[in-house]
Amino acid sequence: LAARLAAAGLPAEAVACRSAVGGGSLPGESQASAGVAVAPGSGGAEALAARLRAGAPAVVARIAEGRLLCDLRAVLPEQDETLGAMMVAAWREGAQ
Repeated sequence: LAARLAAAGLPAEAVACRSAVGGGSLPGESQASAGVAVAPGSGGAEALAARLRAGAPAVVARIAEGRLLCDLRAVLPEQDETLGAMMVAAWREGAQ
């Protein structure tokens, strides 16, 4: 996914990350995961995250170290294409 985003012109890279594990059952616990980090461009990371949340389907990502981080723990391989398209559209919308 990171390679596809980079090929589309987004400053994206695959990263190791940590995911929260169950809110009420294991508060404060996390597990190793993998994600895609994208530099937000001129609009900022919060604006990029907001555009993704407003999309259909909505994409929920978080901000880490000034970049948008999409944790892939709950993303199925067959959803990569849709997720990538949503991320490219939201990033390009902010670049206008």
